[in-house]
Amino acid sequence: MKRTIINPFKPTAGAEPPVLIGRERVIDDFRDGIEEGVGAPGRLMRITGPRGSGKTALLTELGDIAKSYGWHVVDVTAAGSIVDAVQHELARTSGNTEVHLEASLGVVKAGVSKSSTGPETLRGVLTSVASQETQHGAGLLVTVDEIQDADADDVRLIAAAVQHLIRERKNIAFVFAGLTMGVMDLINGRALTFLQRAKAEELASIPLSDVSDSMASTVEGAGLHLNGKVLEMTACATRGYAYLVQLVGYRVFANARKHADRDVSISLEDARKGIEEAYGEFEGSVLDVALADLPLRAIEYLIVMAKHEGNVPTKEIAAELSLPPASLTATRRQLIKAQVIDAPSRGVVRFSIPLLREYLLKSSSEILSRY
Repeated sequence: MKRTIINPFKPTAGAEPPVLIGRERVIDDFRDGIEEGVGAPGRLMRITGPRGSGKTALLTELGDIAKSYGWHVVDVTAAGSIVDAVQHELARTSGNTEVHLEASLGVVKAGVSKSSTGPETLRGVLTSVASQETQHGAGLLVTVDEIQDADADDVRLIAAAVQHLIRERKNIAFVFAGLTMGVMDLINGRALTFLQRAKAEELASIPLSDVSDSMASTVEGAGLHLNGKVLEMTACATRGYAYLVQLVGYRVFANARKHADRDVSISLEDARKGIEEAYGEFEGSVLDVALADLPLRAIEYLIVMAKHEGNVPTKEIAAELSLPPASLTATRRQLIKAQVIDAPSRGVVRFSIPLLREYLLKSSSEILSRY
């Protein structure tokens, strides 16, 4: 029977790739936290990085690791009330008979009476599940994705509950992820000093040597061959950006699979066509989305930035816009918070999303016409 060749790359948002490249340290830190017991640093972790850096996939991997140790895992995303979401997921997934769902007037409650308040409800449910899991030699992991979008009061309630459970020596782990500046703005707020002590894991670009090794082994394992100059070109095209690793890999593999019945080697033309297709998709799914909600002043700031390579002095941007530098402080901060740019040192900025500079140079007129 002829073997079906399945594309191993997963460029869908939130999908877990076959291999998490360059994230071994984070995984090891978390695994150590599970094994080392209550109070281990890896049990309280914040994961930050730009869009497409693999935060969601990493949360999924950490959840799988916790499950392999027999832990109960609850994953939520900060859309609406994360307190309600955590309570709902705990009630839905828990085997504890004391934790249940009671729907009343569209409000989901977990193991509490109608008169109970939010803080009492959350802490009570977390305590119930974590205590039961601890008694059985396991634990409870709660992950929150896109936490920069969460209500600060909700985060404060969860942080307080987790802190109390650690003090009570329950097996609890809390991992949250989001855009770097948004996360820092959130946890630097009132009464969130506990989360400031979370182990920081910033997802930087993946070394191209790691990308190359992983791509070669992944493609080989799926039944095709990728090596030599074609491998080098394909790996370089990803810019070490997690989402592009999957997107470029997917498109290059898809082109080569069309002729796999005659030749299982990925050709230079397969790679060129696949990279071009991947870049076109990246513009729509990442770059346009990153620019969509920005005001005109921010777009103008970026277009001026794009005229320069590498680190760009903020004074030069202001001069080209004929504005005093101080008047652009809010714009600069907005772009950094959105992780469209970053500031590697005082007085300079650079693009934090790959291919954005090239896209702005190519499409500035079309982008400005939207305003």
